[in-house]
Amino acid sequence: MAIDRAVRTKKRARQAQVSPAAGEPVAAIARRDEPQRSIQSVEHGFRLIRCLEEAAEPLTLKDLSARADMASSRAHLYLVSFRRVGLVLQEETSGRYMLGPYALQLGLSALRKLDVAQLSRGCLEDLSGNTGEASYLAVWGNRGPYIVLRADGPRPAPVSLQIGYVLPTLSSATGRIFISYLPRHITEPVLASEDGAGSAQALENAEASLATIIAETRARRLSRTDSLLNMGFTGLSAPVFGHDRKLAAALTLIGPTRGMDASLNGTNAQMLRKAAEDLTTRMGGQSPD
Repeated sequence: MAIDRAVRTKKRARQAQVSPAAGEPVAAIARRDEPQRSIQSVEHGFRLIRCLEEAAEPLTLKDLSARADMASSRAHLYLVSFRRVGLVLQEETSGRYMLGPYALQLGLSALRKLDVAQLSRGCLEDLSGNTGEASYLAVWGNRGPYIVLRADGPRPAPVSLQIGYVLPTLSSATGRIFISYLPRHITEPVLASEDGAGSAQALENAEASLATIIAETRARRLSRTDSLLNMGFTGLSAPVFGHDRKLAAALTLIGPTRGMDASLNGTNAQMLRKAAEDLTTRMGGQSPD
């Protein structure tokens, strides 16, 4: 009889869509305890879209289905539907497939909504939390790179590095990222204002030093300065690229030189590079190299 009462209790609970123990909706419990359900046919179909996105030229049905690891007959059914909604376009003469006009509209719509600062917020918090150092995001302005977002870590950071602060190009790790990846005609006015007037020999030496900085930064995909901008502090900075393969921002770690892992191949450097690469991916970007 006790078993019968328990069964009736569970049945009433199911009918009321409420958990008998805690009053929590059964649907909510299912969402909490089970993996989210998905429509596999949609995921399978978008393998074709991914292959078209990665291809350098239009593909035949045979090539496309092979790249997607899908039977040609099945791929054709997906492509018919994708053509109807504009995701895919088929050339009339060759019959090859490419991304369609609606795919372009989706991409442009996503780009219009991209905000590097908004996308970076969680990235900065995670980076500072994992490294213990302060981090910030900088973009290029008419007077040089300036800070648009910052996250503090448990270790101290220079109080001057607040949102809106304009960083020097040569004496900061952040600035060196921008002079290494931006076109020279963009950075030249700022560099000239920092260098000031000098002898021909001094300018020649500065140019040689600048060429070395750029070459090393691009080779390492990372820049570092020690006690140049702030005495006793070291900065590490990495580039973030946009969808056009151009520099969008610089992601920087800064902390007291004593006790900071500032090796170019150390743990902090690896986490910084990874964070910059992840942010580039979220931006729909790619490295120019």
